[in-house]
Amino acid sequence: MRSQKMMKIIDHATVPRGRTLTKCGLFLFLLLVITQPLSALNGAKTGLLLWFNTVLPTLLPFIILSNFIIRFQVTDYICRIFSPLFKRLFRISDLGCYPIIIGILSGYPMGAKTCADLIKEGLLSREEGQYIMILVGNASYMFLTSFLAISSLHVPGQKYQLLLLIYLSSLLSATIYRIRANQLRKKQQRKEKQLSLDSIYATSLPEETPLSMTTVDHCILDGFTTITKVGGYIIMFSVLAQIFLVLFSSFGFLRYLLLGSLEITTGIYLVCASSMNLTQKIVLSITITSFGGLSSLAQVGSVIENSGLSLKTYFKYKILTGILAFFIIIIYVIIR
Repeated sequence: MRSQKMMKIIDHATVPRGRTLTKCGLFLFLLLVITQPLSALNGAKTGLLLWFNTVLPTLLPFIILSNFIIRFQVTDYICRIFSPLFKRLFRISDLGCYPIIIGILSGYPMGAKTCADLIKEGLLSREEGQYIMILVGNASYMFLTSFLAISSLHVPGQKYQLLLLIYLSSLLSATIYRIRANQLRKKQQRKEKQLSLDSIYATSLPEETPLSMTTVDHCILDGFTTITKVGGYIIMFSVLAQIFLVLFSSFGFLRYLLLGSLEITTGIYLVCASSMNLTQKIVLSITITSFGGLSSLAQVGSVIENSGLSLKTYFKYKILTGILAFFIIIIYVIIR
């Protein structure tokens, strides 16, 4: 009886701390919405239009098609084309090529979702999935070249250089993760004197899913579920960004950094519309974009549930990616 009481005391002392912070944050968010109703309304409209006009038509077909490709194992044919190059560049398995392709083309959160789907299907190891999720944790190729470089920064001649710098920061961050993961695995192997199951790649593929309307329906419904979750997070963070835009209007540089850390589209727009010189705009925009923002983090978290992938690990290495991108872009603007 005494031991049970002690366990209850410990549980009450340790568990509620994180929940208390969450509750306080939600309560503060509610107060902001109540006290800033016009900003909340404008933010909700902006987020909804962004989701409906851009994200929905862009991502939904990719999500549904990707579900079909994974379920019916079309990934084998796609990976045969790219695996000779990608295996050498990134040291991944054959099927690891597919989430990299999807992540580059579609951006958040499709790279992470594809990794999670492959892990659930038994086609990818958790450790490799975590590595690839960090590697492709960026906005889409079209966002980085068209919106960031051309529409916002107005440097079409530098779009590929900026693209490579962002990808380089992600590659360095993912490489650091892999080195660290290998060290931890070797240490664990020495303690347990056996290989960890998570470090073994899948050697046999599951049986091919038969074509049926039930499977088709599942792929489509999963696509709509995912895109609805993404839309919800975009709207919520757009509301928060719009409120902060009003409250922190006199904070200058910190204001841009704060808004960019919430939602990168809003952050990039404000940075590029500011009176800063082009060099400052490039440095700040690339840093914000490489981090990805809390909105993108929430989207990733919503699509990797029950896959074994760690959102906490992803978040830590996205911070590292932003820091690396800052120093890389500083070097770039100095030598260019």
